[in-house]
Formats: sequence, structure tokens, C-alpha cells
Amino acid sequence: MHTKSLLKSVLYSFLLFFYFSFSKSVNAEAKYQIIDFDTSRYPQISVDLKVRENLLSIEKEVLITEELNTAKKVASDYNLSVHSEPFPLHVYLSIPSYANWEEKKWLMQFSHNIASLVEKSKGRFYLNVQSDDQFHFFEGIPASKLSPSFSLPKEKDPKFPLRSWEKVVNRMKNDDHANKILITVSLQTEWEDKFRIADFAKKVNQENLKVFVVSPNSLETTKLASYVNGKFFAITSEDGIGNLFQELNTASLPKVRLVYISPWNVSVWSQSNLNVNISFGEEGGVTFPYEISALNSLYLKFIDPFVFYPVLFFFIILCFSVLFYLRGFDLAKSKDSFNTKSKVPTIRKIASPTEDTERSKNEVEIYERVYGDVAEKARENEIIAKYLDREEIFGETYHTAVIVFKDGNLSGSKYPIQSEETTIGRSEECDLMLSDPYVNLIHAKIKKVRGRHLLFDCASESGVLLNGKKLLRPKALHDLDEIRIGKTIFSFRGR
Repeated sequence: MHTKSLLKSVLYSFLLFFYFSFSKSVNAEAKYQIIDFDTSRYPQISVDLKVRENLLSIEKEVLITEELNTAKKVASDYNLSVHSEPFPLHVYLSIPSYANWEEKKWLMQFSHNIASLVEKSKGRFYLNVQSDDQFHFFEGIPASKLSPSFSLPKEKDPKFPLRSWEKVVNRMKNDDHANKILITVSLQTEWEDKFRIADFAKKVNQENLKVFVVSPNSLETTKLASYVNGKFFAITSEDGIGNLFQELNTASLPKVRLVYISPWNVSVWSQSNLNVNISFGEEGGVTFPYEISALNSLYLKFIDPFVFYPVLFFFIILCFSVLFYLRGFDLAKSKDSFNTKSKVPTIRKIASPTEDTERSKNEVEIYERVYGDVAEKARENEIIAKYLDREEIFGETYHTAVIVFKDGNLSGSKYPIQSEETTIGRSEECDLMLSDPYVNLIHAKIKKVRGRHLLFDCASESGVLLNGKKLLRPKALHDLDEIRIGKTIFSFRGR
């Protein structure tokens, strides 16, 4: 029995040593990382770097080479500069709930320190409280609120903390910030959902997330840190917590910008694939590829605000110019058309002498049909044009209008005005035919002009009375206006 326990303890120590060594090799973060690069101003290339040391001290040791079709060239014209502002951190902190006052006090102090560091970097802080049943997620909590009096949700010790961490990772997918970190805190050494570590690590690596594991030393916790290519910090060690904050401070260091001129200087309208290698002395370096093509060049030029907004402004001015030109063309065309119509000779109807009053109705009807339309149309267009030019048309606009008979056999009858022009008279060709001997064949008409209903007297013998007054020129009709034609009286109703 003593031999078995001895072998078990040796095996356990060996496994611990193996995982710790492996996690250290995995957690050895590169000193230089590429955050982003910009080729929109080719041949000038801009590269944003995240570094863990002062690059300005080794500026002379920077070597930049570009490879094109197995041939390499060295870029000698470059410049290094450091941003004046820190690199904002987006920290997602996942902590367990508390069992007693001391645990809550420690967790709140820990969260307060991390939130303060995030605020110092002008970043964002998110807090998750682990639970097997619910998902507690807080966003935008200021560091000053994270005190022991903070109403932290009271939950049981989570048996499945990976569930909460997966939900946090899903939230992080919507965050496109380049410097986001997930910090998982656990007070336990084993989890019942430890079999899901590989699946969880796969999701983390697909999103290329940075993960810091803060927990007691155990096989499961170090395994999690190694699988997600993250870093492990012992929660029971002051050095572990100190190293965590040192890593956060390093992650918030200002970005370094490297700007250089491409030694190849190929045409932006050609298809070229280049590989860049940037080495910093003997400390290693970074590599990245970029493409030069006509389509990519057009896209980069288009998204450039110094190009996009002037082009947009030009097209807006062009559209307004085309619309103005088309409107002027239509006005000129309509004016020419009107002038052509106005040149039609006005045929005045000569009043018949008293001895010819017994002229037959057939002669009058033929005269009106042959000459009346042309003369009246020309005269009517001329009158309407004068009123439109002088803007003398006043009155209400109505969507629907009707004529209501006020006396006689048709009292109360309604005639809807639907067409643009409604003629009134004894002729069968009129829209509204009246059987009144005192009414001319075409006595009056109602015409829609600019949404208003204008009443015209078609050179009738007895005239048209509007509200008891003789109509001398076209007038716009109003609701409840009384119209008298011959012996027939009706009112105009509009709404």
C-alpha cells in the first residue's frame, strides 16, 4: 500500500510538472504582434504593432523585406512612432458567486482593480457572475460602484462554469475591438463539465481571443490555459495576481506605428501578391501578406473619406443639374405648345340682329360644333394662362365635388364632378344636360386648375350668376356656393 501511494504521488507530481512546463511554453507570448495594416496609400504602407518593449531604442535594427515572386527587396525608408494614447482594453471578467463576506470582499476588490485599469486605458469593462441556471452579465459598471456593498447575485458554487464562459465568448463575438481579453476566475480545482474544455478551446481559438485563467493550481485549470493558448495565474499566489495586472498593463501599452515605402512600387492596377517580413534585431519579428489589384485599389480609394465625400457631393450636384435641365426643357416645351395654341385665330360669335332671332336651332348647333370649340379653347387657354401668370387664382382645393340641384323636379339630385372639365348646357354633348329653355347649348363649364374648381361662362346669352352676382371672369368655387344658369339653381359642394 505504501508503494502504491508513493507511485501515485510521483506520477501526480510528474503530470503537474509536465502541464506547468507545457503551459509556460504555450503561454510565452510573442513580443511583437500585428494589430492592423493599411495599404490604401500604396506605395506607403502603415503597420500598427503591439509590442512588449521600447522599439524606439532598437529602431536602427529594424529590417523590412518584401518578397514578390521569390525575389526580395529591402525597404530602407521607414519611420517608427508611438501613439500618444493607451491601447483601450475590452475586458470580460467572469467570477464565481460568494459563499461568505470575505469571499465577496475579495471578489469585489479584484473586480474594482481590473475595472480601474480598464478605465485608465479608456476601454470597456464587462462583468459576468457564473451560474448553472442563469446568465448574469453586467455592462458599463464604473469601478467606483464595485465595492463590497455592490449587489452581487448570490448563486451556488457553479458545477459547470464552462457554460457561463461559452456564453461570454458568444457575447465577445459581437465585439470587433482588437484588444479584448477574457479573464476566467474559479475558486475550484475541478469542474463537472471538464470534458468540454476541448470544445470550449476550439471556439476561443476560432475567434482568436486572449484568455487569462485565474484559479488554484490543478491539472484542469492549467489544461484549460494551454488549450486556449492563454495564460495561467495562480489565485493563491500574490505573484500570480501581480503578474496578471502586469500583463493587463502591458496589453494597454500604446500602439506603435511603422510606416515605410514599398521598395517594389508596383502599379496599383496590376495584380501582385507580396509577403512582408519585419524583424527586430535578434528578438524575432512578424510577417504578413498583402495584395495589390485594380479592384482592391478602387475599393480602398472609395472608402477613403477624402475621396468618398467629394465624389458623393459631385454626384448630388450632377443629379440636381440634370433635374433642373429636364424641368427647364419641359417648361420650354409646354410654353412653345401654349404659344402655338394661342396663335389659333379667335373666332368671335357676332351677335345676331333682332330680326334673326328666329334662326333655327339646327344652324346654331352646326355653328357651335364647327367654330365654337376652337374659339372657346383658344380663349379659355388665354384666360387661364393670364391667371396662372398673375397668380390670381384663390380658393380651396377639394378632392371630391358635387353639384346639388335646389329646385324643380331634380331638387336634391347630385351630379359628381369627376373629369377635369365638366360642361353644362342643353346640348346632348354636355356632361350635365339641362332641359331649361333659357340655357344655351353650351352655357358654362367647371374646370379643374391647380386642384381648384373654376367656373366659366361660355359666352352665354343670359350669363351665369354666382351667389347672386353675374360671372364676369372665371372664379374658383367654394363649398356651398350657389350657381344659377337660366332658371336652374344648384349649389356646389366640395370636401
